[in-house]
Amino acid sequence: MSTVTAQQVQDLRKMSGAGMMDCKTALAECNADLDLAFQWLREKGIAKAQKKSTREANEGLVSIMSNESGTAIVEINSETDFVSRNKDFHALVKKITEIVLNAKSNIDSVKVEIDGIISDAIGVIGENIVFKRSEFVEGNVSTYVHNSLGDNLGKIGVLLNLKADPAIDLATVGKNICMHIAATGPKALDESSLDAEIITNETNIIKEQLKETGKSEDIIEKMLAGKMRKFFEEVVLLNQKYVIDPNLTISDFLDNYGKDNNAKLTISSFTRYELGQ
Repeated sequence: MSTVTAQQVQDLRKMSGAGMMDCKTALAECNADLDLAFQWLREKGIAKAQKKSTREANEGLVSIMSNESGTAIVEINSETDFVSRNKDFHALVKKITEIVLNAKSNIDSVKVEIDGIISDAIGVIGENIVFKRSEFVEGNVSTYVHNSLGDNLGKIGVLLNLKADPAIDLATVGKNICMHIAATGPKALDESSLDAEIITNETNIIKEQLKETGKSEDIIEKMLAGKMRKFFEEVVLLNQKYVIDPNLTISDFLDNYGKDNNAKLTISSFTRYELGQ
């Protein structure tokens, strides 16, 4: 007889929404075969006909939580928007976010705990629930949650690592830039950190489009350079037009704000989670 592992029990709980002991019994009866164990639970009337773990979970929430060490951002998915507005689901998301926050960057150390919490919630809520992704950023960061459905719970979440030298109050400017990031969805901080594959693909697309114009090669190269500048303005944060003042790029705004406040402002990183992306 095959040995039943804790991971197999967790997997069966996700599939069926059944309790831990029922899942252990089912696996023991079915030689640790997940599909047979699920069928066994169905026959006993313990599991529903459809596996919860196979149902698509495209709704849910993005959550942000901070403490003295740093800030965590988490995305938890549910099947329906109705569940994402449920207080029990809110409590679940906050609990998992707190666990991620306390684990800092060592997410592997709490994965089993999170899986267990989600398995219990699936049984109560009756929908597939998925821990999609998380990130922890050390130190003091600016944050923003868009389409808020609760305290630091929403559909889009942003973390911004913004610093000033010498230190000044960045609460308002940090939140404003976070709101900009939420609205525009930049793909990278600057041109050098933009994925080379994205640049190559865009360059090739534009080249093919320009060839259709019948213009000479040198003219095409000049037009290509202009169109790529425009592309970088759309997808690179520091090159984007600031939504609050479109006359300035984000880079210009940081320079001007720094000069007005006798400090140098620098963005070292940002994180943007949008539900379902």
